[in-house]
Amino acid sequence: MSNINRRSFMKQSALSSVSAALVLENSSAAPIILTNSKAERVTTNGELIFRPYFIPKGPKPRWFEGSYATDPDWDAFYAGIRGDAQAVRIFDTKGKKKFGINVRWEVEPFGYLYLTADHGGEFYELPPAGRSTTLNLNFELAESRVARNRKRVNLFQQQGWKPSRETQAFVGLSEGYLEDARKALPDNETCAQLAQKSLLYALWASEKMELEKAQFDIRRRGYRPGFFFGCDARAYFQMNVQLFLSRFTELFNYATITHYLEGGFIDNFEPTPGQERFALRTALFNDLRARNITVEGRPILYFYRTTTPEWLKQMKYSELLKFVEKHARSLVSHYGDGMHAWEVVNELHDWSNECQLNPEQTIEVTRLACEVARDTNPRVLRLINNCCLFGEYVQTRKWGELEAKYPQRTPFQFVRQLIEAGVDFNITGIQLYFPDRDLADIALIVEKFASLGKPMYVTEIGVSSGPTKLSVESGRLELPTGLYAWHRPWDENLQAEWTEDLYTLAYSKPDIHAISWYDFVDPYSWVPNGGLLASPDGTRKEVFRRLAKLQEQWKRLPGRGKN
Repeated sequence: MSNINRRSFMKQSALSSVSAALVLENSSAAPIILTNSKAERVTTNGELIFRPYFIPKGPKPRWFEGSYATDPDWDAFYAGIRGDAQAVRIFDTKGKKKFGINVRWEVEPFGYLYLTADHGGEFYELPPAGRSTTLNLNFELAESRVARNRKRVNLFQQQGWKPSRETQAFVGLSEGYLEDARKALPDNETCAQLAQKSLLYALWASEKMELEKAQFDIRRRGYRPGFFFGCDARAYFQMNVQLFLSRFTELFNYATITHYLEGGFIDNFEPTPGQERFALRTALFNDLRARNITVEGRPILYFYRTTTPEWLKQMKYSELLKFVEKHARSLVSHYGDGMHAWEVVNELHDWSNECQLNPEQTIEVTRLACEVARDTNPRVLRLINNCCLFGEYVQTRKWGELEAKYPQRTPFQFVRQLIEAGVDFNITGIQLYFPDRDLADIALIVEKFASLGKPMYVTEIGVSSGPTKLSVESGRLELPTGLYAWHRPWDENLQAEWTEDLYTLAYSKPDIHAISWYDFVDPYSWVPNGGLLASPDGTRKEVFRRLAKLQEQWKRLPGRGKN
């Protein structure tokens, strides 16, 4: 394949930057840099106060610390929003007229999760300057979820689904308690108690209707023979090789091989410029391909704190572009047609940005890496990987642990801007580690990304199975003492339940074509005790057995559905 002419690329980039600038929020001739004067402006509006009523009463969870605002498209944006022991207060929406708020809230016994209040889908507006309005948070959360459930039930029924009696009962209870709460106003204590019951039943209804609809769609669509079930393959270096290959092929037909410049459990891929280490990864690649495992390489670019060497951080932008071209070409050419896909960039949506690129540069670096990968081997697919799908980091104004210098985008906004700027990639990758959200929220965020029109892979998914004697003794994962996140404290059975539910949701979505677990074996998993095997001796956890059973069930479905 011929090399891309750098002068042609820079000329094209200059032209495409014009169109990219049209879609970049807050972009101008020069990148906006966040300074105190720009980031903290005096609001001309009043204040909206959400007053919580903790039920049951007792120690108050510090739910308000992570509160953030979202626009009507459910994209997070930086806002003047503060929490104290009594309330969440929002007083500056940075020009956004309508908004919702997102708070972490305990609903016993469902869990301690982020929930969205959006005025029943109508959204809030700030009162005029000098005024304040106080709302009952419990009621706002319940009303918002009940209204959303109503819309989902109507949509699903139009598509042929019928709710079970259990789901109908939960919906009915949530509606009834909400109406009672509405009648109890202005007695806020009584209203809050009734609204909390409404919210509890609405959350159960949400999850059950999403899972029932997913199962309905799976039965209707049938078995998907080309669907990829995968996992990161670094356990090849963490346990006996033959045992790894045996266990891995029991579950998976897809694998990812990591090429971090530094960091990770495989040796640093490029500890010094030009010193690429392919040997171990090539051995793993050959063993996987010999067993008909489809392989994806990852990542070409990942500017995270623990994976970005100092020599890369110090590069000027012009030097970085040269590195990107050389690095992308070397990786893609090394494996040839044997590699199914390459993850071109990972988490570059204003989260992992140790090179401190401005928004326009992130798009142009992604464009260059995609074009070099395509030029090197057009048969290899190009994937853009995204984490933190709800974009909550935007409120923190952080690139990981760095202070963000430029206005941030959510992952959805980043992918949309890549598409609008004409960046040539094939697959949108989404990470679904347990996000402190319920299953219904996860289903909605997946559908939101699907609206961009690209095929999707769930690139990384994981959740803990809870503490073990070893994790407690080592201090890596101790016995739980606080509020539990989802249904009860994590254990092996709950890990399996959540995983089965997530795989069911993913498999039911026609836009999702692959789902990959991360990682394979404890105690080396990135999520503490998030492996499918309990130890390098190959002991299968309940989640392993559950995934095997789920795949067997789907293989027995009649017909041959589309992939």
